[in-house]
Amino acid sequence: MIMLRLISAFLFSSVLSLTSVFSAELAEREKLHDTINAVLDVLYSDCCSDLSLEEKQAKVREAIEVKYDLSVIIRRAIGRNWRIMSESEQEQVLDLVKQLVVKAYVNGLDGKARPVIELGKVISITDKRIEIESTVKLDEKTYYVTYRLGRMSSGWQIYDIVAENISVVSNYRQQIDDHFRKGDGAGLVARLEELLKHDEINEDTKI
Repeated sequence: MIMLRLISAFLFSSVLSLTSVFSAELAEREKLHDTINAVLDVLYSDCCSDLSLEEKQAKVREAIEVKYDLSVIIRRAIGRNWRIMSESEQEQVLDLVKQLVVKAYVNGLDGKARPVIELGKVISITDKRIEIESTVKLDEKTYYVTYRLGRMSSGWQIYDIVAENISVVSNYRQQIDDHFRKGDGAGLVARLEELLKHDEINEDTKI
């Protein structure tokens, strides 16, 4: 009888634990959904139609950073090169990359119809890592994007985005590694500042 109670208590606690994990994962899916819609509303809703591209970029960045720390994915892309830079260079690079990514996103969608983004299932990799699948329909084409999130002290954060089987982190890390083979932190700052002066910035822009 005691053994039966112990087994029942174990099964009950396991069910509660699984339910809690499942609820947390669904909450992260909802947070990502809300963030994406908030960003698209800046670009396509009537309330922001009179804003300049620069003003839209600022509002898009704000909408993202309310929910997620962009520094997480950027630092992963920089990798071991982070330690090569001075503290001042680190701060500048973080801010410049954030500006560059947001500008590429906003400019890339300027003049195009609002994309239809649908989030799929949440895949639990470990108790500290999940992936959220999505489809993006834009210009009569469908793209597949996976958001990789990790549970950190600051909450769940996006640490990579895989678009059409290409990792954003791996792609940018390769470019940054190439830069540091001959360059330094000051040179990277200068390169990013130069890129930001260009109007034609999109996902194909190379660092």
